[in-house]
Amino acid sequence: MMQTQGTMEAFLNASKTALLQLTLYQTVRVVLGNQTCDLDSAVCALVQGLLEYINVKMRGLDNVAVIPVMNIPKKEFRIKTEVVYSLRSHDIPLDLLTFRDQIDLQNIQNDANKKLELILVDHHTLMSEDIALKPSVITIIDHRPLDPAWSWPNVQLNIETVGSCATLVARNALRKNPDILDAQLSSLLRGPILVDTYNMSDEAGRTTATDIDVVNALELSFMTDRTETFKKIMHAKTDISELTLDELMIKDLKVTNGIPLVGFSLLVENFLMREGAKEVIEKFANERNCNIVVLIGQDVSRDVSRDIAIFSTIHNQLANDVRII
Repeated sequence: MMQTQGTMEAFLNASKTALLQLTLYQTVRVVLGNQTCDLDSAVCALVQGLLEYINVKMRGLDNVAVIPVMNIPKKEFRIKTEVVYSLRSHDIPLDLLTFRDQIDLQNIQNDANKKLELILVDHHTLMSEDIALKPSVITIIDHRPLDPAWSWPNVQLNIETVGSCATLVARNALRKNPDILDAQLSSLLRGPILVDTYNMSDEAGRTTATDIDVVNALELSFMTDRTETFKKIMHAKTDISELTLDELMIKDLKVTNGIPLVGFSLLVENFLMREGAKEVIEKFANERNCNIVVLIGQDVSRDVSRDIAIFSTIHNQLANDVRII
């Protein structure tokens, strides 16, 4: 049995080494979160990956690599401020994470000498660019109701409507390998459950009996206040103090009809006061080949204040400038 102390770090070290030496492995088992890479998705990928790794080691399968993957490009990770905060506060080295642009899943699947095994956590539908990977999916763990448009024959399904996917992953660990759930991993798993159930509140209406049972079981390993933990994660989620202007442009980005809608947790007016802001917006528009960018600001530090700006790269349209509305 592996030692519990530093188990996650040892696993991530092994996964990084395997990533650099994929030619040595016949099977590559990837645990993939969803494309939001929120706290629930990230933690589930890491902990389920650890469970898979321990299982592989206990069975003596030296030809199987296990790699948890954050389903975003590495450059976007810093904008996931609550994920960065939570992993740092649990002493998980960020340089040992593997991101989607660091592993070519399609290439592995196409390799006749390899077998790709894909475990989906916190989602069970694939984006259009990933549909070709469907034959490699072996297991799905998700807390959303099953989408009837998606059929998963011969796939092990662990789909149950609970508050958080971390509840299901934690329950798997409690049932199959409770020894690994030391204070570090138990606390790590509790975080996304608290976030997704809004601190287990009745008002949010997301908490199930399973969530309650799992959190109570996890808390046997450590003692920290739920509300304090919840507040710290929620604060980290909105903390933009360490982000660059480029990162602020993509932290809350949505695209509608080809037009980027950029959300800020500060007023657009204040964003534009920062040095180089207009150049950053121009670069953002040029990289995406779009003529118009809509900027939406919000400041909740005192009362709620909002503003909107429209930026155009076309000369004489909107005066090729930012108009505050």
